[in-house]
Amino acid sequence: MIEKAGTGERVYLAIKTFLLAESDYRPGERVDIGDLSRRVGASASPVRAALHRMAGERLLVSHQGEGFSFPRLSEPALSDLYQWNAALLVNALRAGPARALPPAPEIAVSAPLARLEALFAVLAAQSDNVEVEWAVAGVSDRLRRVRRAEIVLVPDFGDEVAELHRLFGDGDS
Repeated sequence: MIEKAGTGERVYLAIKTFLLAESDYRPGERVDIGDLSRRVGASASPVRAALHRMAGERLLVSHQGEGFSFPRLSEPALSDLYQWNAALLVNALRAGPARALPPAPEIAVSAPLARLEALFAVLAAQSDNVEVEWAVAGVSDRLRRVRRAEIVLVPDFGDEVAELHRLFGDGDS
């Protein structure tokens, strides 16, 4: 029997999906708790709990008694985040057991960002270390809004993701 997620988890997942994948909030912009409450059909308490959880994941910034906003990333901080992502993936591949890479994942969606995140998740799984998998998932979440902008600003973004999938499929780590 499949168990339904509780209200808190449902609210968290709905808000996280909306804020990271659908909304157009800008860095530093405040999150409207009332709007989120209406959007997910929940009272302010589980919405605030979800936003606190996202602040703990460094997806939002909590302003004591004044709500939440999206973090501002400086160029050096963004560079550090990309370097951290790359280091995690390289170490995941190095730490994994000596075995051939699995077949390239079949991604049900054609969206380049979803394909990229799915590929990174498969690479992280090569480490056989759940902490590495969680870290890669976390950095992917933190980079999602930046990568949404890259899709618009980098004309070859989709081609680059397709090339990464091709290299992975060829066993080229």
